[in-house]
Amino acid sequence: MGKDSHLPPDDQVGFNLGILENLQAALFALNKKEEQLQDAEKEVLLEQIELNRAKDELVHREEAIAAACSKHEKLKEELKLANLKLASQSMQIEDLKLQIKERVDEISAAQSALALKEDEMNKMKNELMMKSDEAVATEFELKSKAHLLDETNEIVRKQEVELQQLREAIQEKEEELEISVTLRELEEEKLRVAEASLEKKAMEWLLTQTELKKLAEEASKRNGEATETLEDFRRVKKLLADVRSELVSSQKALASSRQKMEYQEQLLQAQLIELEEQKISITSYMKSLKDAQIDIESERVKLRVAEARNKELERDLSMEKELIEQLQEELDKERSSLKQAIQEKSFLQEELDRESTKFGETQNLLQVKESELVEARLEIQRLKSERASLELVLEEKDSELFNVRKSLEEVNEEIIEFRTLVNSREDQLLQATNMLKQKEEHVETMRHELNDTKLKFSVAETVVERIVELTNKLVISVNDEDYEGLNEYDEMENKLSSPLLKKPTDNFKWQKKQLESELELTRVSLRMKEMEVVAAQRALTIKDEELKMVLERLEARESELKKMKEEMIQDANDLRQLYTLAQERIGERSIGELGIEKLQLEAAQLEVEAATSALHKLAEMSQELLHKASLSVEADFDTDVQLSVVNDECFSEFKTEVARLSDLSERLVKEAGIIGDVNLVEVI
Repeated sequence: MGKDSHLPPDDQVGFNLGILENLQAALFALNKKEEQLQDAEKEVLLEQIELNRAKDELVHREEAIAAACSKHEKLKEELKLANLKLASQSMQIEDLKLQIKERVDEISAAQSALALKEDEMNKMKNELMMKSDEAVATEFELKSKAHLLDETNEIVRKQEVELQQLREAIQEKEEELEISVTLRELEEEKLRVAEASLEKKAMEWLLTQTELKKLAEEASKRNGEATETLEDFRRVKKLLADVRSELVSSQKALASSRQKMEYQEQLLQAQLIELEEQKISITSYMKSLKDAQIDIESERVKLRVAEARNKELERDLSMEKELIEQLQEELDKERSSLKQAIQEKSFLQEELDRESTKFGETQNLLQVKESELVEARLEIQRLKSERASLELVLEEKDSELFNVRKSLEEVNEEIIEFRTLVNSREDQLLQATNMLKQKEEHVETMRHELNDTKLKFSVAETVVERIVELTNKLVISVNDEDYEGLNEYDEMENKLSSPLLKKPTDNFKWQKKQLESELELTRVSLRMKEMEVVAAQRALTIKDEELKMVLERLEARESELKKMKEEMIQDANDLRQLYTLAQERIGERSIGELGIEKLQLEAAQLEVEAATSALHKLAEMSQELLHKASLSVEADFDTDVQLSVVNDECFSEFKTEVARLSDLSERLVKEAGIIGDVNLVEVI
């Protein structure tokens, strides 16, 4: 019970200490902001000094531009005089060029005539070479054909010899065939005789068998004469067996002789087929021999014709050689005349070179003057572009100074408001500390009362214990006393104990209930504050996401600016290429006009570079402002989160600050985007 009574004051003390720490952190953030403001004021002063310095430089540049303009006019006058001199020299050079052109045309005409004649000579030589090659080729062909004819004659002779040998072999084979046919006929006659003898023997054997059958029948009739007939019968069987063996051997011999005859017939047929094939091949060979002889005769005729043509070609070659010699003499004469013309041309060329050297010297002088003029114009253009860029920078710096002053004023107002808030918070803190002191005094009085009640309660407990001991002793000593005496003793005990116990218990319950209600209220207020802090954190996360989106947009703009710069560099390179092409193609324009065009191109390039630098500066300024805005948002977030625990008013102020900063960042991004678009339009 004592512990529960001490908890709420301790929590309130810790809570108040946390508020003090938050206020100290807010004061520290205020000091930081004051330091940042001082740094910003220093930067503004430095930028003002730089602006004054830039103005002084502009004045000096204007003086330099005036001096360059006077120099430019002097150079113009000198250029006019040099142009007049150049015009006279160019007229002289043109006259010399016309004379040289006439001589060159004469020389080219003579050279073309010479070239035509040399081409004709070369053609004639080529034709001679071709004809000589044809003659050599025909001779070679004639020799090869003669050699082939000799070889074919030898082959024909060899084939005739082979044909005779084949005819002799065929005759021998025919004789052998006739012999084999006669032998076959003899063997056929022998076979016929053997077949007739076999038929006779077979008839005899059949007769003997019939006789044997008859004898067997008679033997069955005559059993008495069996012994004599058995011997006869045995003799007959022997004769029959001999006859049978002779018949079998004769049949085998007939079969083998028939097979031999059939094999010989097959051999004869094959030999006859071979003979017919050989006869066919011999007849075709004879035909081919006749055709070869006809071809040989035709080739001999062709050889005679080719020999005649060769003789005619040799005559033509001798005639053409004579013509070539005549043409060579004419060529030598024309070459000598060409050499004279070339010598005259070289003399004129030397004169032209002298005049051209003089013209080159004057032209170099002119170029030097024009280059000086171009440099002067370039300096003027550069100084003008620098002046324009410095003016742009001055305007930008003025706008930046104006914006910075505005932001400084706004920040000063915010600091004043914040200081008023801090003062009010300090007053509230003093009130809270006074309240805390009062509560501490009340708590101390409550503690003293509790200590007194505890002492009274302990005294009452001792009294009760003594009374219990006395009662026990009385119960032990006096068991037989009256019931009424005991009742009186109990009533006395209750009277003594009830006033001692009732007072502390009632006070303690009331204090406990009061502390519980205060605890519940503080818990509810803490929950509300936690909900508000969570909501503030969510709003801050949303603002962080918005800042990230803004930064991404800025990065996209930077990438677009880089691309634009690359495209501008490419355009500048294309312009330079176009300038070089124009310089190559345009030959009639003067160097002064080309220099002016170059100056215009370089001035345009300088303007483009100034625009890109302005765009880059704008992007850097927007990034710095966003960075400062994000830092201030973070600082405000820390301080306001600490102060939100103290009061709801700080949280609402924090919300307004965050909203104001987000609007400021969006406005800056929009302005940067508008400026970037305008610059891009100007560049295009």
